[in-house]
Amino acid sequence: MRKKLFGTDGIRGEVNKFPIKNEYLQNIAVSIINSQSGKIKNVIIGKDTRDSCDMIEKALASGFNSLNVGCSSIGIVSTPILSFYTKKLNFSLGIMISASHNPYMDNGIKLFDGNGEKITEEVEEKIENYFFSSTKKSSLNEKLDFLKINLNEYEDFLKINVPGNLNIRGMKIYLDCANGSLSKIAPEIFRKLGADVLFNGCNPNGFNINNNCGAMFPKILSENTVKTNSDIGFSYDGDADRVIISDEKGKILDGDDILVSVSTYLKKKELLDCDHIVTTKMSNLGFREYLQKKGINVFLTKVGDKNVIEEMKRIKATIGGEQSGHTIFASNGYCGDGLLTSFFMLAIMREFNCRCSKIGNLFKKYPQKLINIKLKVKPEKIIKNKDLINIVDEFLKNKKFKTEILIRRSGTENLVRLMVQCNDKSQLQSILNVVQKKINEINNK
Repeated sequence: MRKKLFGTDGIRGEVNKFPIKNEYLQNIAVSIINSQSGKIKNVIIGKDTRDSCDMIEKALASGFNSLNVGCSSIGIVSTPILSFYTKKLNFSLGIMISASHNPYMDNGIKLFDGNGEKITEEVEEKIENYFFSSTKKSSLNEKLDFLKINLNEYEDFLKINVPGNLNIRGMKIYLDCANGSLSKIAPEIFRKLGADVLFNGCNPNGFNINNNCGAMFPKILSENTVKTNSDIGFSYDGDADRVIISDEKGKILDGDDILVSVSTYLKKKELLDCDHIVTTKMSNLGFREYLQKKGINVFLTKVGDKNVIEEMKRIKATIGGEQSGHTIFASNGYCGDGLLTSFFMLAIMREFNCRCSKIGNLFKKYPQKLINIKLKVKPEKIIKNKDLINIVDEFLKNKKFKTEILIRRSGTENLVRLMVQCNDKSQLQSILNVVQKKINEINNK
Protein backbone atom coordinates (compact mmCIF):
# COMPACT_ATOMS: atom_id res chain seq x y z
CA MET A 1 0.00 0.00 0.00
CA ARG A 2 1.39 3.43 -0.99
CA LYS A 3 2.46 5.66 1.89
CA LYS A 4 0.24 8.70 2.32
CA LEU A 5 0.76 12.27 3.50
CA PHE A 6 -2.47 13.75 2.14
CA GLY A 7 -5.92 13.06 3.51
CA THR A 8 -9.29 14.16 2.16
CA ASP A 9 -8.35 17.84 2.49
CA GLY A 10 -4.61 18.45 2.50
CA ILE A 11 -2.11 17.30 5.11
CA ARG A 12 -3.34 17.25 8.69
CA GLY A 13 -2.40 15.88 12.08
CA GLU A 14 -1.61 16.55 15.71
CA VAL A 15 1.00 19.26 16.24
CA ASN A 16 4.55 18.04 17.04
CA LYS A 17 3.74 14.58 15.74
CA PHE A 18 4.23 13.24 12.21
CA PRO A 19 3.80 15.01 9.86
CA ILE A 20 3.08 18.33 11.64
CA LYS A 21 6.55 18.63 13.15
CA ASN A 22 9.32 21.07 12.22
CA GLU A 23 11.68 18.69 10.39
CA TYR A 24 8.87 16.96 8.49
CA LEU A 25 7.35 20.28 7.44
CA GLN A 26 10.70 21.50 6.11
CA ASN A 27 10.99 18.31 4.11
CA ILE A 28 7.42 18.61 2.84
CA ALA A 29 8.30 22.07 1.50
CA VAL A 30 11.41 20.68 -0.23
CA SER A 31 9.35 17.79 -1.63
CA ILE A 32 6.74 20.19 -3.02
CA ILE A 33 9.37 22.15 -4.95
CA ASN A 34 11.49 19.25 -6.18
CA SER A 35 8.51 17.11 -7.22
CA GLN A 36 7.26 19.91 -9.47
CA SER A 37 10.41 20.21 -11.60
CA GLY A 38 11.05 23.91 -11.06
CA LYS A 39 7.47 25.05 -11.78
CA ILE A 40 7.07 26.79 -8.41
CA LYS A 41 8.83 30.16 -8.31
CA ASN A 42 7.14 31.81 -5.31
CA VAL A 43 4.82 30.87 -2.46
CA ILE A 44 2.11 32.77 -0.58
CA ILE A 45 1.04 31.59 2.88
CA GLY A 46 -2.10 32.30 4.91
CA LYS A 47 -3.08 30.87 8.27
CA ASP A 48 -5.85 30.55 10.82
CA THR A 49 -5.58 31.51 14.49
CA ARG A 50 -3.97 28.40 16.02
CA ASP A 51 -0.96 28.94 18.24
CA SER A 52 1.03 26.44 16.15
CA CYS A 53 0.60 28.32 12.85
CA ASP A 54 3.73 30.44 13.31
CA MET A 55 5.91 27.36 13.87
CA ILE A 56 4.50 25.71 10.76
CA GLU A 57 4.91 28.87 8.68
CA LYS A 58 8.59 29.20 9.69
CA ALA A 59 9.30 25.51 9.04
CA LEU A 60 7.79 25.70 5.56
CA ALA A 61 9.64 28.95 4.79
CA SER A 62 12.90 27.29 5.86
CA GLY A 63 12.33 24.42 3.44
CA PHE A 64 11.39 26.72 0.56
CA ASN A 65 14.30 29.10 1.24
CA SER A 66 16.76 26.19 1.11
CA LEU A 67 15.88 25.91 -2.59
CA ASN A 68 15.85 29.70 -3.15
CA VAL A 69 12.07 29.87 -3.46
CA GLY A 70 10.69 33.09 -1.97
CA CYS A 71 7.89 33.05 0.61
CA SER A 72 5.32 35.73 1.42
CA SER A 73 2.86 35.70 4.32
CA ILE A 74 -0.52 37.44 4.33
CA GLY A 75 -1.22 36.56 7.95
CA ILE A 76 -4.57 35.43 9.34
CA VAL A 77 -7.08 34.97 6.50
CA SER A 78 -9.71 32.45 5.47
CA THR A 79 -8.91 29.65 3.03
CA PRO A 80 -10.95 31.30 0.21
CA ILE A 81 -9.11 34.60 0.75
CA LEU A 82 -5.78 32.76 0.45
CA SER A 83 -7.05 31.10 -2.75
CA PHE A 84 -8.17 34.46 -4.16
CA TYR A 85 -4.84 36.20 -3.55
CA THR A 86 -2.78 33.26 -4.81
CA LYS A 87 -4.28 33.87 -8.24
CA LYS A 88 -4.62 37.66 -8.05
CA LEU A 89 -1.01 38.25 -6.99
CA ASN A 90 0.43 35.70 -9.46
CA PHE A 91 1.93 33.24 -7.00
CA SER A 92 2.87 29.75 -8.20
CA LEU A 93 1.67 28.13 -5.00
CA GLY A 94 -0.65 29.05 -2.14
CA ILE A 95 -0.55 27.37 1.26
CA MET A 96 -3.26 27.67 3.89
CA ILE A 97 -2.18 26.60 7.37
CA SER A 98 -5.27 25.24 9.08
CA ALA A 99 -6.94 22.10 10.39
CA SER A 100 -10.36 23.51 9.52
CA HIS A 101 -12.96 22.34 12.09
CA ASN A 102 -10.49 20.38 14.22
CA PRO A 103 -9.42 21.57 17.72
CA TYR A 104 -6.32 23.70 18.28
CA MET A 105 -4.09 20.64 19.02
CA ASP A 106 -4.32 19.71 15.33
CA ASN A 107 -3.06 21.65 12.36
CA GLY A 108 -2.32 21.12 8.70
CA ILE A 109 -1.76 22.62 5.28
CA LYS A 110 -3.88 22.95 2.15
CA LEU A 111 -2.14 23.56 -1.18
CA PHE A 112 -3.39 25.70 -4.07
CA ASP A 113 -2.01 26.05 -7.59
CA GLY A 114 -1.43 29.32 -9.43
CA ASN A 115 -5.12 29.48 -10.40
CA GLY A 116 -6.15 29.42 -6.75
CA GLU A 117 -7.47 25.87 -7.10
CA LYS A 118 -6.61 22.94 -4.84
CA ILE A 119 -3.83 20.79 -6.25
CA THR A 120 -4.84 17.56 -7.96
CA GLU A 121 -4.41 14.04 -6.60
CA GLU A 122 -1.74 13.50 -9.25
CA VAL A 123 0.31 16.39 -7.82
CA GLU A 124 -0.28 15.11 -4.28
CA GLU A 125 1.05 11.70 -5.30
CA LYS A 126 4.22 13.22 -6.79
CA ILE A 127 4.85 15.14 -3.56
CA GLU A 128 4.30 11.99 -1.48
CA ASN A 129 6.59 9.90 -3.68
CA TYR A 130 9.38 12.44 -3.34
CA PHE A 131 8.87 12.86 0.40
CA PHE A 132 9.03 9.15 1.19
CA SER A 133 11.84 8.23 -1.21
CA SER A 134 14.39 11.07 -1.34
CA THR A 135 17.05 12.59 0.86
CA LYS A 136 16.02 16.12 1.63
CA LYS A 137 18.04 19.29 2.01
CA SER A 138 16.90 21.91 4.53
CA SER A 139 18.23 25.08 6.14
CA LEU A 140 17.61 27.34 9.11
CA ASN A 141 16.76 30.34 6.94
CA GLU A 142 13.17 31.30 7.79
CA LYS A 143 12.95 34.43 5.62
CA LEU A 144 9.37 35.57 5.07
CA ASP A 145 8.10 38.68 3.35
CA PHE A 146 4.93 40.05 4.93
CA LEU A 147 2.34 41.28 2.42
CA LYS A 148 -0.40 43.70 3.39
CA ILE A 149 -3.46 42.87 1.32
CA ASN A 150 -6.39 45.13 0.50
CA LEU A 151 -9.46 43.16 1.55
CA ASN A 152 -11.69 45.59 -0.35
CA GLU A 153 -10.59 43.71 -3.48
CA TYR A 154 -11.91 40.46 -2.07
CA GLU A 155 -15.16 42.09 -0.90
CA ASP A 156 -15.69 43.52 -4.40
CA PHE A 157 -15.05 40.08 -5.87
CA LEU A 158 -17.74 38.58 -3.61
CA LYS A 159 -20.28 41.24 -4.59
CA ILE A 160 -19.59 40.76 -8.31
CA ASN A 161 -20.21 37.02 -7.96
CA VAL A 162 -23.62 37.40 -6.30
CA PRO A 163 -26.42 38.18 -8.76
CA GLY A 164 -28.80 40.25 -6.70
CA ASN A 165 -29.30 42.98 -4.15
CA LEU A 166 -26.81 43.02 -1.28
CA ASN A 167 -28.22 46.05 0.47
CA ILE A 168 -28.77 44.55 3.91
CA ARG A 169 -29.11 47.83 5.77
CA GLY A 170 -31.21 47.31 8.90
CA MET A 171 -30.94 43.53 8.83
CA LYS A 172 -29.81 41.92 12.09
CA ILE A 173 -27.17 39.24 11.59
CA TYR A 174 -25.68 36.91 14.18
CA LEU A 175 -22.15 35.60 13.50
CA ASP A 176 -20.14 32.79 15.05
CA CYS A 177 -16.61 32.85 13.65
CA ALA A 178 -15.25 29.84 15.61
CA ASN A 179 -12.45 32.03 17.03
CA GLY A 180 -10.94 31.37 13.63
CA SER A 181 -9.88 33.05 10.42
CA LEU A 182 -12.86 35.39 10.03
CA SER A 183 -12.93 36.62 13.64
CA LYS A 184 -11.79 40.14 12.72
CA ILE A 185 -12.84 40.12 9.06
CA ALA A 186 -16.50 39.00 8.97
CA PRO A 187 -18.02 41.45 11.49
CA GLU A 188 -16.41 44.36 9.64
CA ILE A 189 -17.59 43.19 6.20
CA PHE A 190 -21.21 42.80 7.31
CA ARG A 191 -21.18 46.15 9.11
CA LYS A 192 -19.93 47.83 5.93
CA LEU A 193 -22.94 46.39 4.12
CA GLY A 194 -25.21 48.10 6.64
CA ALA A 195 -26.17 45.19 8.89
CA ASP A 196 -26.60 45.27 12.64
CA VAL A 197 -24.02 42.64 13.64
CA LEU A 198 -23.96 40.58 16.83
CA PHE A 199 -21.27 37.95 17.25
CA ASN A 200 -19.63 35.17 19.23
CA GLY A 201 -16.39 33.27 18.67
CA CYS A 202 -14.53 36.35 17.50
CA ASN A 203 -11.88 36.53 20.22
CA PRO A 204 -9.11 34.07 19.27
CA ASN A 205 -6.27 33.40 21.70
CA GLY A 206 -4.45 30.63 19.81
CA PHE A 207 -6.06 27.82 21.78
CA ASN A 208 -9.84 28.35 21.52
CA ILE A 209 -10.49 27.81 17.81
CA ASN A 210 -13.61 25.63 17.33
CA ASN A 211 -13.93 25.34 21.12
CA ASN A 212 -17.69 25.32 21.80
CA CYS A 213 -18.16 27.64 18.86
CA GLY A 214 -18.29 27.57 15.07
CA ALA A 215 -19.87 25.27 12.52
CA MET A 216 -19.44 22.14 14.65
CA PHE A 217 -21.82 23.55 17.27
CA PRO A 218 -25.08 24.27 15.43
CA LYS A 219 -27.15 24.20 18.64
CA ILE A 220 -25.26 27.22 19.98
CA LEU A 221 -25.84 29.06 16.69
CA SER A 222 -29.55 28.23 16.79
CA GLU A 223 -30.03 29.35 20.39
CA ASN A 224 -28.11 32.62 19.96
CA THR A 225 -29.81 33.54 16.68
CA VAL A 226 -33.20 33.28 18.40
CA LYS A 227 -32.01 34.88 21.65
CA THR A 228 -30.63 37.95 19.82
CA ASN A 229 -33.77 38.21 17.64
CA SER A 230 -31.58 38.07 14.53
CA ASP A 231 -32.89 37.69 11.00
CA ILE A 232 -30.28 35.06 10.22
CA GLY A 233 -27.24 33.46 11.84
CA PHE A 234 -24.01 32.33 10.18
CA SER A 235 -21.53 29.95 11.79
CA TYR A 236 -18.16 29.33 10.10
CA ASP A 237 -15.51 26.72 10.72
CA GLY A 238 -11.90 27.53 11.62
CA ASP A 239 -10.75 28.45 8.11
CA ALA A 240 -14.20 29.64 6.90
CA ASP A 241 -14.43 27.54 3.76
CA ARG A 242 -17.88 26.49 4.93
CA VAL A 243 -20.86 27.87 6.80
CA ILE A 244 -23.85 26.54 8.72
CA ILE A 245 -26.92 28.79 8.89
CA SER A 246 -29.74 29.32 11.40
CA ASP A 247 -33.00 30.90 10.34
CA GLU A 248 -34.78 33.41 12.59
CA LYS A 249 -36.71 30.59 14.29
CA GLY A 250 -33.56 28.66 15.17
CA LYS A 251 -33.84 25.97 12.51
CA ILE A 252 -30.41 24.91 11.25
CA LEU A 253 -29.80 24.94 7.50
CA ASP A 254 -27.10 22.47 6.49
CA GLY A 255 -25.30 22.22 3.17
CA ASP A 256 -28.25 20.47 1.50
CA ASP A 257 -30.64 23.29 2.45
CA ILE A 258 -28.17 25.91 1.26
CA LEU A 259 -27.48 24.13 -2.02
CA VAL A 260 -31.20 23.80 -2.77
CA SER A 261 -31.77 27.52 -2.08
CA VAL A 262 -28.85 28.76 -4.15
CA SER A 263 -29.20 26.34 -7.08
CA THR A 264 -32.94 27.01 -7.54
CA TYR A 265 -32.20 30.76 -7.29
CA LEU A 266 -29.54 30.48 -10.00
CA LYS A 267 -31.89 28.42 -12.18
CA LYS A 268 -34.59 31.11 -11.93
CA LYS A 269 -32.02 33.64 -13.08
CA GLU A 270 -30.89 31.30 -15.90
CA LEU A 271 -27.39 31.19 -14.41
CA LEU A 272 -27.22 27.47 -13.59
CA ASP A 273 -25.11 26.02 -16.40
CA CYS A 274 -26.64 22.86 -17.93
CA ASP A 275 -29.01 22.71 -14.93
CA HIS A 276 -26.41 20.52 -13.19
CA ILE A 277 -25.25 20.49 -9.59
CA VAL A 278 -22.75 18.21 -7.84
CA THR A 279 -22.94 16.86 -4.31
CA THR A 280 -21.85 13.77 -2.37
CA LYS A 281 -23.40 10.47 -1.39
CA MET A 282 -23.98 11.95 2.08
CA SER A 283 -26.70 14.24 0.72
CA ASN A 284 -30.28 13.68 1.80
CA LEU A 285 -32.58 11.64 -0.45
CA GLY A 286 -35.32 14.27 -0.07
CA PHE A 287 -32.89 16.92 -1.30
CA ARG A 288 -32.13 14.92 -4.46
CA GLU A 289 -35.79 14.19 -5.18
CA TYR A 290 -36.77 17.88 -4.78
CA LEU A 291 -34.08 19.13 -7.17
CA GLN A 292 -34.91 16.51 -9.78
CA LYS A 293 -38.57 17.62 -9.69
CA LYS A 294 -37.33 21.18 -10.29
CA GLY A 295 -35.47 20.07 -13.41
CA ILE A 296 -32.02 20.14 -11.82
CA ASN A 297 -29.75 17.16 -12.43
CA VAL A 298 -27.92 15.93 -9.33
CA PHE A 299 -24.51 14.28 -9.80
CA LEU A 300 -23.13 12.31 -6.82
CA THR A 301 -19.50 11.81 -5.80
CA LYS A 302 -17.54 10.33 -2.94
CA VAL A 303 -17.23 12.50 0.17
CA GLY A 304 -14.66 15.30 0.01
CA ASP A 305 -14.73 18.67 -1.68
CA LYS A 306 -11.95 17.71 -4.10
CA ASN A 307 -14.21 14.94 -5.46
CA VAL A 308 -17.03 17.46 -5.84
CA ILE A 309 -14.68 19.88 -7.62
CA GLU A 310 -13.38 17.22 -10.00
CA GLU A 311 -16.93 16.29 -11.03
CA MET A 312 -17.96 19.96 -11.33
CA LYS A 313 -15.13 20.51 -13.80
CA ARG A 314 -16.00 17.35 -15.72
CA ILE A 315 -19.66 18.29 -16.27
CA LYS A 316 -19.07 22.08 -16.25
CA ALA A 317 -21.35 22.67 -13.26
CA THR A 318 -21.80 26.16 -11.81
CA ILE A 319 -22.22 25.00 -8.23
CA GLY A 320 -21.62 22.01 -5.99
CA GLY A 321 -21.35 21.28 -2.32
CA GLU A 322 -21.50 18.99 0.67
CA GLN A 323 -24.04 18.50 3.42
CA SER A 324 -21.34 19.59 5.89
CA GLY A 325 -21.69 23.15 4.64
CA HIS A 326 -19.12 23.45 1.87
CA THR A 327 -20.73 25.26 -1.06
CA ILE A 328 -18.42 25.48 -4.06
CA PHE A 329 -18.78 27.97 -6.90
CA ALA A 330 -17.00 27.60 -10.23
CA SER A 331 -16.67 31.39 -10.40
CA ASN A 332 -14.68 31.37 -7.16
CA GLY A 333 -11.82 29.13 -8.26
CA TYR A 334 -13.75 26.03 -7.12
CA CYS A 335 -13.02 26.94 -3.50
CA GLY A 336 -15.60 26.56 -0.75
CA ASP A 337 -16.32 30.00 0.66
CA GLY A 338 -18.47 30.56 3.75
CA LEU A 339 -18.71 34.31 3.16
CA LEU A 340 -19.75 33.99 -0.49
CA THR A 341 -22.41 31.46 0.53
CA SER A 342 -23.65 33.87 3.21
CA PHE A 343 -23.87 36.67 0.63
CA PHE A 344 -25.98 34.46 -1.64
CA MET A 345 -28.46 33.67 1.12
CA LEU A 346 -28.79 37.36 2.01
CA ALA A 347 -29.32 38.30 -1.67
CA ILE A 348 -32.08 35.67 -1.97
CA MET A 349 -33.83 37.01 1.14
CA ARG A 350 -33.65 40.57 -0.19
CA GLU A 351 -34.72 39.72 -3.73
CA PHE A 352 -37.84 37.85 -2.62
CA ASN A 353 -38.42 40.03 0.45
CA CYS A 354 -38.78 36.97 2.64
CA ARG A 355 -37.55 35.54 5.93
CA CYS A 356 -34.78 32.97 6.03
CA SER A 357 -37.28 30.37 7.28
CA LYS A 358 -39.08 30.52 3.94
CA ILE A 359 -36.08 29.92 1.69
CA GLY A 360 -34.55 27.37 4.07
CA ASN A 361 -37.57 25.09 4.19
CA LEU A 362 -38.07 24.10 0.57
CA PHE A 363 -38.02 20.30 0.78
CA LYS A 364 -38.92 17.48 3.16
CA LYS A 365 -35.91 15.61 4.46
CA TYR A 366 -35.76 11.87 4.84
CA PRO A 367 -34.83 10.72 8.37
CA GLN A 368 -31.03 10.56 8.36
CA LYS A 369 -28.40 9.82 11.01
CA LEU A 370 -24.61 10.02 11.00
CA ILE A 371 -22.48 8.53 13.77
CA ASN A 372 -18.71 8.33 14.25
CA ILE A 373 -17.29 5.08 15.60
CA LYS A 374 -13.76 5.21 17.01
CA LEU A 375 -11.62 2.25 16.08
CA LYS A 376 -8.95 0.04 17.62
CA VAL A 377 -8.39 -1.66 14.27
CA LYS A 378 -7.66 -0.23 10.84
CA PRO A 379 -10.74 1.11 8.99
CA GLU A 380 -10.18 -1.35 6.12
CA LYS A 381 -10.88 -4.24 8.47
CA ILE A 382 -14.35 -2.81 9.04
CA ILE A 383 -15.15 -1.63 5.54
CA LYS A 384 -14.03 -4.86 3.82
CA ASN A 385 -15.61 -7.28 6.30
CA LYS A 386 -17.77 -9.70 4.29
CA ASP A 387 -20.32 -10.28 7.04
CA LEU A 388 -20.85 -6.54 7.41
CA ILE A 389 -21.17 -6.12 3.64
CA ASN A 390 -23.81 -8.87 3.56
CA ILE A 391 -25.79 -7.25 6.40
CA VAL A 392 -25.84 -3.93 4.55
CA ASP A 393 -26.83 -5.60 1.27
CA GLU A 394 -29.79 -7.33 2.92
CA PHE A 395 -31.14 -4.01 4.21
CA LEU A 396 -30.71 -2.39 0.78
CA LYS A 397 -32.56 -5.25 -0.94
CA ASN A 398 -35.68 -4.57 1.13
CA LYS A 399 -37.83 -2.65 -1.38
CA LYS A 400 -40.44 -1.75 1.24
CA PHE A 401 -38.18 1.16 2.20
CA LYS A 402 -36.08 3.77 0.42
CA THR A 403 -32.75 3.30 2.14
CA GLU A 404 -29.13 4.36 1.83
CA ILE A 405 -26.26 3.10 4.00
CA LEU A 406 -22.76 4.50 3.77
CA ILE A 407 -19.74 3.36 5.81
CA ARG A 408 -16.56 5.30 5.15
CA ARG A 409 -13.25 5.93 6.81
CA SER A 410 -12.31 9.35 8.15
CA GLY A 411 -9.57 11.14 6.25
CA THR A 412 -8.05 12.55 9.43
CA GLU A 413 -8.87 10.23 12.38
CA ASN A 414 -8.91 6.49 13.09
CA LEU A 415 -12.66 6.07 12.90
CA VAL A 416 -15.44 5.15 10.50
CA ARG A 417 -18.49 7.25 9.79
CA LEU A 418 -21.79 5.39 9.49
CA MET A 419 -24.56 7.23 7.66
CA VAL A 420 -28.05 5.76 7.31
CA GLN A 421 -31.12 7.38 5.77
CA CYS A 422 -34.52 5.86 5.24
CA ASN A 423 -38.08 7.01 4.63
CA ASP A 424 -39.15 5.17 7.80
CA LYS A 425 -37.79 6.27 11.21
CA SER A 426 -38.18 2.93 12.98
CA GLN A 427 -36.50 1.06 10.11
CA LEU A 428 -33.66 3.57 10.18
CA GLN A 429 -33.10 2.91 13.89
CA SER A 430 -33.17 -0.85 13.32
CA ILE A 431 -30.53 -0.54 10.62
CA LEU A 432 -28.34 1.66 12.83
CA ASN A 433 -28.57 -0.77 15.74
CA VAL A 434 -27.69 -3.86 13.69
CA VAL A 435 -24.89 -2.28 11.64
CA GLN A 436 -23.31 -0.48 14.59
CA LYS A 437 -23.41 -3.70 16.66
CA LYS A 438 -21.57 -5.57 13.89
CA ILE A 439 -18.95 -2.82 13.55
CA ASN A 440 -18.32 -2.89 17.31
CA GLU A 441 -18.05 -6.67 17.22
CA ILE A 442 -15.38 -6.52 14.47
CA ASN A 443 -13.60 -3.68 16.26
CA ASN A 444 -13.33 -5.64 19.51
CA LYS A 445 -12.05 -8.91 18.06
